Amino acid sequence: RTPEKGENLTGNDRFEGYCKDLADLIAKRLGINYELRIVKDGQYGAENPEVKGGWDGMVGELIRKEADMAIAPMTITSERERVIDFSKPFMSLGISIMIKKPVKQKPG
Repeated sequence: RTPEKGENLTGNDRFEGYCKDLADLIAKRLGINYELRIVKDGQYGAENPEVKGGWDGMVGELIRKEADMAIAPMTITSERERVIDFSKPFMSLGISIMIKKPVKQKPG
């Protein structure tokens, strides 16, 4: 977040939004402390044979045990589900595919 004039933000206070609020609630409920950080390569995670562990992004950091948990509006794909566990979705964008309805032709 953007600091107010004269304010110096450090640690988790640098962040705001739904994911941070959710992480705060989880931490409070579990009685734990946590540190938020941005994934090094800025990616959610895709198979990438050029990266150690075969995955980049948040998924790769989880696989390589560089992170304990990822909290993000990440799409659950079958590829990702093969290598990491997901919670129940906490956000739905209602993504849909539209196709044109075929026009029925008159017989004859």
